[in-house]
Amino acid sequence: MFPRQPDSPEPSLLSDEEAMAQVVQLARQIVRAAGLRDVTGGFAFESCNDQGAPPFRGRVEMSFSMPAEVEPDDYFREIASTMVGRGWTDGPPPGTCPSGVVIHSSTVMAIFGRTAVVGRGSVHLCGSCRNMTDHRYDGKTVGTVITDQLR
Repeated sequence: MFPRQPDSPEPSLLSDEEAMAQVVQLARQIVRAAGLRDVTGGFAFESCNDQGAPPFRGRVEMSFSMPAEVEPDDYFREIASTMVGRGWTDGPPPGTCPSGVVIHSSTVMAIFGRTAVVGRGSVHLCGSCRNMTDHRYDGKTVGTVITDQLR
């Protein structure tokens, strides 16, 4: 997901715990820095290719309440601006083109958008494709609720 620069060292692989922590910690950072309310979320492993095979990355999907008096896209840009002020980079990483309001750190991309529920927004965080555990048959691609870890 994040192209390696020609002169950078090969990144190390991530254990299941490290891949999860990578995205959960940064999701929690967004929740706290932006003051998101009524947050719910889940974690799952996601294959980084069309075959569903390794490598995998951690993925957090969370939703939150939005202020009624603010347009959703303006609110998403406000959250993104807050995070850019804390060291994140505006826009997607080089070589990716997701739609929506997008920011990224050196290891995680966050994509903000609307949900089907009026008054709620969402953010999807995708980590680095550095977990080589084969999760195709272990149930870890289904997801688990991590709401308590996000608050």
